[in-house]
Amino acid sequence: MTFWKITDTRMNCLISHQEIQALGYDLAELTQNQERTQEFLDILVKKGKEVLGINIDNGVQSFYGTFLPDKSLLLSISCGDIEEELDEEETADLQREYRLPLLPLEEGDYEGDLISYQILFPSLDYVIQFCQVFGTGKAAQSRLYEHDDIYYLLMEFENTEAGRNSANKIISAEEFGGLVEKEAISELFLKEHESCIIEEGAVEALCNTFGKTL
Repeated sequence: MTFWKITDTRMNCLISHQEIQALGYDLAELTQNQERTQEFLDILVKKGKEVLGINIDNGVQSFYGTFLPDKSLLLSISCGDIEEELDEEETADLQREYRLPLLPLEEGDYEGDLISYQILFPSLDYVIQFCQVFGTGKAAQSRLYEHDDIYYLLMEFENTEAGRNSANKIISAEEFGGLVEKEAISELFLKEHESCIIEEGAVEALCNTFGKTL
């Protein structure tokens, strides 16, 4: 079980199929039984508090999860105040559906801003597969970091109609176990730990090195 801190009230967790079973749960329960899912999430946030010191006073407020091909589970869990974290439109969406989608794109204040995202992957293979599907020439800038066996792909897009359309396509990262974050580990932290693997043009470099885009 691997935990990493996103904010004081939000964490991500990677848990293997064997660890899920050891806790007394199965995959069917976690996708079909909301009560059992809530119990499972409560266990994880308590462990997260022990490991990371996150604030879980409000309990689980929202979560997003995806099963990986090996049946491990990658989760993003928030215990923060939903009313403060989300705008009105997002709050309405949350009231309709407990599972949050990938974080929505936010436009900059004016044309010309760069829109930035971090996508977290549990392995380099998944990063490569995502880049091959996403394609080259769409992101204005991209960099790849690795820290504690988690890969951070930083992507920046021009705040133009074409750039925003390209940014919306990063939802395909879900297919490869990726979690899209607006407030993940800071790039400064990653730089301080000398964890940069590809300093620029990461998407293009991975596509050119490991094969053409799909």
